[in-house]
Amino acid sequence: MTTAPVTPRSSAGARWLTAIVGFAVALFVTASSPPVTPVRTPIRMNGPWITRTVLGNEISLRVPSDWNVGPRAAFAGSFIFLTGSFSNQLLSPACTTSGNSITCGQPLTSLQPGGILVDVYDNGNPTWTLRSEPGVPATVSGLSAKLDIETGGQQACGGLGADRSRTEFIAMSSPPEDYYEISICSRGVPDDVGARVMASIRVG
Repeated sequence: MTTAPVTPRSSAGARWLTAIVGFAVALFVTASSPPVTPVRTPIRMNGPWITRTVLGNEISLRVPSDWNVGPRAAFAGSFIFLTGSFSNQLLSPACTTSGNSITCGQPLTSLQPGGILVDVYDNGNPTWTLRSEPGVPATVSGLSAKLDIETGGQQACGGLGADRSRTEFIAMSSPPEDYYEISICSRGVPDDVGARVMASIRVG
């Protein structure tokens, strides 16, 4: 009778050694690999756009359905409240905590080519007036507003590498020192994208 060859079973120690070596190789490959920058989502004007709401449905606007949504943030020591962010790039929390200090800024550090960021703010300042803001007079849902369109990174778009800045200031009827600010920062994006988002804004 012929006896079939028996394959030796690996011991537990050998299996652990194999796992550790494999893990070490994976760590080395990961550590030596260059960082990967998340690619922004292409903007499809003819794709599905949906209505997004912020501030308890007080403000609505339409953006592509595959855009990322950022969390709200209250800027400590100021009258600035970021109620929502929308972008075709990945977004991070606008405020970070380190020890006893809180640092707030934009939900992304820079715009990639073809990137766009829409921020919606609920602001208030005892000395604020609509006439002090730049732009041309406008009306949004019956409320007085101003629309400012500029090249480069202006207003809230500063420091992002934007080549187009759209900012709309919407005065609240009461109290008069409170206002909404919607900023659209873009880089290498056709103007009709930002114009379409801005035209969709509704209040109330």
